[in-house]
Amino acid sequence: MPIQISKGAFKTATLRDIALTAPYMHNGAYRTLEDVIEHYDRGGVNRDNLDPSIKPLGLTAEEKKDLVEFLKTLSGKRVAITVPQPPE
Repeated sequence: MPIQISKGAFKTATLRDIALTAPYMHNGAYRTLEDVIEHYDRGGVNRDNLDPSIKPLGLTAEEKKDLVEFLKTLSGKRVAITVPQPPE
């Protein structure tokens, strides 16, 4: 079966440590989680390849705030990782 490639489609990244990984979106267009939520709340950007099932969410200010706080809970303390050096 051939692989279908969708124009404008992007791989969905993990939400783990999302509060620590700004800027957001495939092109770094948004600096804060609040900016990302506003983007999705207004239904994204109207482009030719926008999926017709994507609609404005109509979130209240309290729902947006709660969503940001929830996303922040998905982040933990950064763990220092030391990359070993190969032997010479």
